Amino acid sequence: MLNYEFLCLIWSIIIGVLITGFLITDGLDMGVGILLFIIGKNNIERRIMINTIAPHWDGNQVWLITTGGALFAAWPIVYATIFSHFYIMMILLLLSLFLRPVGFEYRSKIKNKIWQKICDLCISIGSIIPPAILGLILSNILEGIPFYIDKYHHIYSQKHFLKSFNLSSFIISFTTIILIINHAASYLQIRIKDSNLNNRLQKVLKLSSILLVIFVLLSFINILFFMKGYKINYFINKKTNISYVKDYNIFHQRKAWMSNFQNYKYLYLIPLLSIILPFLTLLSSIYKKLLLTLICSSFTIISIILNIGIIMFPFILPSNIKYYQSLTIWNATSSQLTLNIMLYIVIVFMPIVLFYTFWCYKKMFFYLNKKKIKKKSDFYY
Repeated sequence: MLNYEFLCLIWSIIIGVLITGFLITDGLDMGVGILLFIIGKNNIERRIMINTIAPHWDGNQVWLITTGGALFAAWPIVYATIFSHFYIMMILLLLSLFLRPVGFEYRSKIKNKIWQKICDLCISIGSIIPPAILGLILSNILEGIPFYIDKYHHIYSQKHFLKSFNLSSFIISFTTIILIINHAASYLQIRIKDSNLNNRLQKVLKLSSILLVIFVLLSFINILFFMKGYKINYFINKKTNISYVKDYNIFHQRKAWMSNFQNYKYLYLIPLLSIILPFLTLLSSIYKKLLLTLICSSFTIISIILNIGIIMFPFILPSNIKYYQSLTIWNATSSQLTLNIMLYIVIVFMPIVLFYTFWCYKKMFFYLNKKKIKKKSDFYY
């Protein structure tokens, strides 16, 4: 068996990869859903947009299910705490996700404009609520959750739904929405060949790239300098240059989320990338390097998730009631046997899933325009 501490670290990386996969793939679908009424001015334009994601949206949503399953298996106490504390938000998230299959699968069943608009509205609502809620949950986690664990390992959480909403949560939620809009606009530019839609997409990409830079900066400044963060007392072995946990003295103070950046100065390159990449996305779009545009937007998502991982490491769920009961990757992970078995499964199946996803996108790639939709009207959504 692999070393337990190493396994804990590996599984924190795997869960980060799963979250990244969800935002890159399902983020496309949700971004298109949000843009449906923003750039789609009539039924035929909205049909073009919907059919760019129609072959993939249900497969992409599997990333969310897989992430939930991995979270349950690798970090069971984290899974329990999140789903109990954020119960109302999770219910709203699930209800919004139920609207998406209704919109996609039933849209073309009835040839009625009102019905089609209702289905389009279901897709849009089911697309904007999940990223907003995920941003809200992330903001609350960064600020600390009011929970504690008794001697019988029962989790007690002080739920205050309305207290979840503040300026920080608005900034992070809006950043998440803008991020997937930018990503979706990058993708749609590749798939759509329609002058009106492409012109609007260009404008959306310009605006979203600029807004993304502004809100990413605001989010980082708020998290690193104004938000009360958490840090564990470490000491560094000068011979090996490896950090060890000295004790479980956890500090809750301003600028605490900066501790990993202060210990390892080269990590500041990751936030810098999160600012540079949206500009590269915009420049690639302007110079019609459309594949490069999508790659840059994907790496923007990767860099932002890396930043969150660096900021919070080793915390998963900090407690703002009993700091020493905060959940970290060292004290909230499953047994060594469980992690080993799951790791072997991931080693076998993750490459298959990645290859299959790439193969599906490659095989089902084709340009869409009004002429194609009208020519085979019964074939498309």
